[in-house]
Amino acid sequence: MPINTITSDYILPDIDNHFKVSAGPGAGKTHWLVNHIKHVLHNSDKLFRTKKIACITYTNIAVETILKRLGTSAERVEVSTIHSFLYNNVVKPYVSFIADEYQLDVSKIDGHDDITPNWMYINEWITNHPNSNLLKHPYSVNQLTKLPNYKYALINWLNSLVYKIDVKTEEVSIISDRSDAFYLEGTSRRYLNKKCLDALEIDFLEYKKKYWQNGKISHDDILFFSFQIIIRFPFVLDILSSRFPYIFVDEFQDSNPIQVEIIKKIASKKTITGVIGDVAQSIYEFQGADCTQFELFTLPNIENYILQENRRSSNEIIDVLNFIRTDISQIKFRNFTNVKPSIFIGDMDKALRIAKDVCVGEKVYTLSRNNITSNAMKAEINGAGLDYTLLDKLKEEDSNRRSKLFYSCIKAIAYAKEKKFKDAVKELEKYFNYKTDKIRGKKKALNYITIFLEKFSEFENGSLLEFSEFVRNNIDSDLTKVTKGAVKVFYENHTFTQLYFCVSIPDDLSLHKTIHKAKGDEFDNVLLVLKQENDLDFLLNRNLSNNEEHRINYVGCSRAKNRLFISVPSLSDEKKEILTPLFEIHNI
Repeated sequence: MPINTITSDYILPDIDNHFKVSAGPGAGKTHWLVNHIKHVLHNSDKLFRTKKIACITYTNIAVETILKRLGTSAERVEVSTIHSFLYNNVVKPYVSFIADEYQLDVSKIDGHDDITPNWMYINEWITNHPNSNLLKHPYSVNQLTKLPNYKYALINWLNSLVYKIDVKTEEVSIISDRSDAFYLEGTSRRYLNKKCLDALEIDFLEYKKKYWQNGKISHDDILFFSFQIIIRFPFVLDILSSRFPYIFVDEFQDSNPIQVEIIKKIASKKTITGVIGDVAQSIYEFQGADCTQFELFTLPNIENYILQENRRSSNEIIDVLNFIRTDISQIKFRNFTNVKPSIFIGDMDKALRIAKDVCVGEKVYTLSRNNITSNAMKAEINGAGLDYTLLDKLKEEDSNRRSKLFYSCIKAIAYAKEKKFKDAVKELEKYFNYKTDKIRGKKKALNYITIFLEKFSEFENGSLLEFSEFVRNNIDSDLTKVTKGAVKVFYENHTFTQLYFCVSIPDDLSLHKTIHKAKGDEFDNVLLVLKQENDLDFLLNRNLSNNEEHRINYVGCSRAKNRLFISVPSLSDEKKEILTPLFEIHNI
């Protein structure tokens, strides 16, 4: 099937054909998509007063960007993430049709969210598991539900649950990614063995029902319920198609197979469907995304296009991007010549200070692989050795209810410090659980947040034990005091800041964020922070097709418009020689 090369100002001659647009970083795909939506609004004979265009994108920040660019035209377009679109148009109106089968309490549903594993549910599931008689020593029910090491490993393992679809049979199952989920932290360094996991794995649905009975549904649950609804009640697809004659999906390379099948089924009902994406920017495998989904996606008579320009970056940065990937060679649209990108060898906090000196008077954005590194960059400290699991370990080390409050407080403080007050209130509301009096819950949460922000300096640099005392003295005097044993040792040996750095900020708007949260954005000056020398493999042993880590760092580099810096702790002379043609390399 021929692929037509177009520019971001190209107008499709036929708006009623399915299309697929491949677009590398900085190609102007959002500009093209917004203009295409406006073009359809002005020229389509399929849109009436009650009909809209559905525009699906990946993040809330991208939603806001598209709405802003659409201006007054936004009234006739439903712009949302795939989860919000399906929740509002499929799950919310129709999930009651299947609620009894899945023991879902519809009356308790209040949107969808990330679900924190609940040990009480895990305990009940294992205790009543149909294969509990197969769990022999050292993995008996009693040991799995009592020993702290096993509890932590089980939560890690259940955190790895994903939905998998068999396209031929249209059956969706729940599986666990066993890559490292059954590793046990602690001095014993034991493992949950294969026999134990095999015995438990047959019954994941019953585990999920523990949450559904309380109206708690995750983002992935939205996909599961949506697919079940449209398969069993096909009239829902007719309603969707009638309401949305056009559906356009941005960042399609980040779709998982269930999302793809849902989009295909909507398209089969005569909804004109367009997808936009880039296989080299597929970086959400941990959410079930498959980079081949975009490449293989097809519909009857679909038209294929490619945006080959790079309208964002300097010529020197585009040279780096073209060096990394071999499937396309981006055209230099700006034709702006600047200094070569730089590699700083040494501590990441020093690299940031030097980058700031180079970009005097301008902002420098840092992009990191994980939250704890990006949070360390906010404090401009060297994040080497920080443990990103500490916040989750808190509730496992301390089974007392106080740990749940400390957990929610630390997350709420981190959100509030980044001016994410809505998220901060929502986090504390989970702990209060005032379902019948939400105003009371919001007021209490706001009161807590006000105290924490006003007195932040009193606990910011102290131990976790000191923070616990602050909460007891200023927030909730009824909490049990941490007094002895392994729990007290944990609280004494870890600081508030160490756990604070573990918090992932939703839709992070700061200067320091993860690469995933920078997706779809662009910045004048970027410092890509790498934790080890081997992370430079995306430049030295390029394999974007089969290595997601390479794609992640490629995305990080491609966010830069004018200056690109890379921080790495060490670099051999041999590797320096290979990279010298593209980079200025400095020991710091």
